[in-house]
Amino acid sequence: MIARQILGSLACGAVLVTGVAACSEKAADKPQTSNSGKSEKSSGGADNGSTPADLLKLGVEQGKSGDLDAAKATFEKVLTSDANNKFAWFNLGFIAQSRNQPDEAISNYDKALAADAKYKPALFNKAIALEGKAPTTSMDIYRSIVSIDNKASTAYLRLGILLSRSGDDAEARDAFKAAVRLDKGLTSAVPAEYRPDPATRSTKSAGR
Repeated sequence: MIARQILGSLACGAVLVTGVAACSEKAADKPQTSNSGKSEKSSGGADNGSTPADLLKLGVEQGKSGDLDAAKATFEKVLTSDANNKFAWFNLGFIAQSRNQPDEAISNYDKALAADAKYKPALFNKAIALEGKAPTTSMDIYRSIVSIDNKASTAYLRLGILLSRSGDDAEARDAFKAAVRLDKGLTSAVPAEYRPDPATRSTKSAGR
């Protein structure tokens, strides 16, 4: 499913990017680049003279068409001239994660985060990759995301799910409330026992 939606998301936040974040942020119509993806020709760039920004755009197009091997090679080419390009590392992580290679994905996300510790898409996808094997670490990352962006509704949702599994009902309830307050479309993803009772909602509405 993930591979078919390569420009979709891994539960929001995991899109292939040319320099834009996801979840609470909308993708830009045109590629945006990091400082390392500047528009000038890079002296150590690809042999066809493409800039990192050009290659990032090409890689995303290749990913969108389903050619993940070509996309991977293109993002790796970015790194030959710009070893700290967070977008290239993120995209490589996304491809690995879409191929069910979580360890490789996490390694690539860590390299993106070494370049920018607050890069939300990499934080988000890393948290997803760690949900099964290290839920406590995953929760800590989701908390970091919402501290960076208090409108990150999907991070609140996934944090709530992990908290509910750990037995922390009170904090889980708070996280779910935050998620739904920010995006009512997430209500159906909240476990039934944590959703407000319809009768209670009606009573509160009538009392206003």
